[in-house]
Amino acid sequence: MRKIVGVGLLALAVPVAGCASTAGAPANSSPTLSSPASARPSDTGTVAPAALMPTASSTAVSTPLGILPLPPTSHPWAENTNAPMKLDAFIDKFYDPDSQAGEKSLYAQRGFVSGAYEGWFNADGSQQSIAIARFSSASGAGYAFGDLSGSLRQDPSPSKEFTDSADGAVGSQDPKLDSQGNAFVDITAHVGDYLVDVHEYSAATPDIAAAKALLLKQVEALKSDS
Repeated sequence: MRKIVGVGLLALAVPVAGCASTAGAPANSSPTLSSPASARPSDTGTVAPAALMPTASSTAVSTPLGILPLPPTSHPWAENTNAPMKLDAFIDKFYDPDSQAGEKSLYAQRGFVSGAYEGWFNADGSQQSIAIARFSSASGAGYAFGDLSGSLRQDPSPSKEFTDSADGAVGSQDPKLDSQGNAFVDITAHVGDYLVDVHEYSAATPDIAAAKALLLKQVEALKSDS
């Protein structure tokens, strides 16, 4: 089962804990070589000072691979790179250690070109992230999507699969709270040469509709840029 690895996040002084390093909590099931899996982020254990709480953004920032700009009232994760990522960097951030070697091989075979990964704290304490992988062909993105969506469909109970016909997305909602007190939604789609993934973390039941809307907005933005 795939769950993204988040890095270097600060925990907010709100019910939702932060996400932090590549030493994330282990996935709930063991991945096979052909089925991607990644670990949930873990907390740094530090509390963000008031100055780092989400505030309105005053400066527009360009984003890699067309990732949507962060919401104006959000606060970025501490180790967002805001730059395109090469294969090893993207896989190391996106997948858990047990899956990384196999996924690097698969992504290389499928024509991986570049990746990007950005996350943020929302003002209500929830967190969201967008990951994008670009391939040299639409078929490469399609194969990667097939692995990810297949893995999400197999998430064990009490996780629940859902789909979105608006962009052909497949997602999974896990209501169990992790060690940081977060439940999460994971949803993925592909468009052209791009694989797109959105995560949402919340101490309450994560908002599937919000995750769907964010993914669709990202997919539509990529379509308009192509």
